[in-house]
Amino acid sequence: MKYVYQDSTELPVQRDLIEDLKSLIDITARVIPLENSIIELKCKNKEALHELNDRITGMNIFEEKLSALANRLIKEIGTEDLISCTDAVLITCSENLGRKREILEIESRKIESGIAQECQKIESKVLEVLTPFLISGIYGAEKRFEISNGISGVSGEMEGSVSGLQYYYRLWFTEEPLTVEKLIDSLSLPGRTRTGILRKEEKIKMQDLSEFLVSSLEYDSEKNIRLVIENKKANRKFRIEGGGLKYFVYEDDREITADKELGALIDMKILAKIPEKIKNYLQANIRTYTLSKVLLDEEDAVSTNQIFDCLKVIAEQYGVVVQECLAKGLNKEEITIKMEEADGTRTEKYISKNEMYTRLSDVGSEGVEIAEILGVDSRAQIKDKKYLIV
Repeated sequence: MKYVYQDSTELPVQRDLIEDLKSLIDITARVIPLENSIIELKCKNKEALHELNDRITGMNIFEEKLSALANRLIKEIGTEDLISCTDAVLITCSENLGRKREILEIESRKIESGIAQECQKIESKVLEVLTPFLISGIYGAEKRFEISNGISGVSGEMEGSVSGLQYYYRLWFTEEPLTVEKLIDSLSLPGRTRTGILRKEEKIKMQDLSEFLVSSLEYDSEKNIRLVIENKKANRKFRIEGGGLKYFVYEDDREITADKELGALIDMKILAKIPEKIKNYLQANIRTYTLSKVLLDEEDAVSTNQIFDCLKVIAEQYGVVVQECLAKGLNKEEITIKMEEADGTRTEKYISKNEMYTRLSDVGSEGVEIAEILGVDSRAQIKDKKYLIV
């Protein structure tokens, strides 16, 4: 499937823009009320805590002033007979205020604990809502994967980033255990072996590593890889790392590619096909995934209530493609794309600016701001073409 504008030029991101826009609108409508409820909850409890702190502060001030007043009276009257009396008064006052302070401090801690638990529940819901969208719905994001093959199966992590926004997923895969053959089909590498019955001689031989296990894998959207494989006995290990047409191969800690005889037998074009095969494996075999963390400028965006700002970053990327659609489309009130099948069949898909604005404005001022960034509000003009997409 190929996605193109109405003038038949390809979209910078080969995805169904119309469905992605609908998803973005839906996510905005669901997550903004959740974030606002957290903010409202924090404000409400902040007022209650402020009132309790004011009462505690008032008690502390009263106790200090009472002590100062008693000491001043003793000095003015100048008799030691008053000391025992003032001491008794101050002790009684301190004990009484101490009990009341303790009650207020317990109440304060209960409020803080309660708000933390309530906020945590809503924050978990925010991550749950964002989980199906962020993993593939952010245009221009750089992604990095780390996978390991353990006792419990194949699992890993994915990190995505764009314009100060970072998000992390925990991943679980369908295959266990993961072999080289399952990941990239067949793989053979040269090595030295000693053969012979009467006299052992060292010879170079191509070794089929298809049954080796993948112990760890790193892959990013620039198609750089670091692949570590080992046999089932775990006494032979190979490492392949690099990108483009330049790769380095190691057996244990010895670099095979630096060896003139062995290196000459390695076909870099075959290794250069590995990143695409890894990409295909990742697309086809992620069984489940969970969004674990969202950061904005290295701050936790959920706990600091910056998810709306994250949506604005995402909308900026979408807005570039939306404006290009409007510039290249026949109807300036609709965002239209064409979808081209492998046999050349084309179908059109569209969504109107008015529909998008109406749905976003129902969210409130935040939705209106997202609409403005996308360029679908009534005041929007077709902007200059400036791609943010990577």
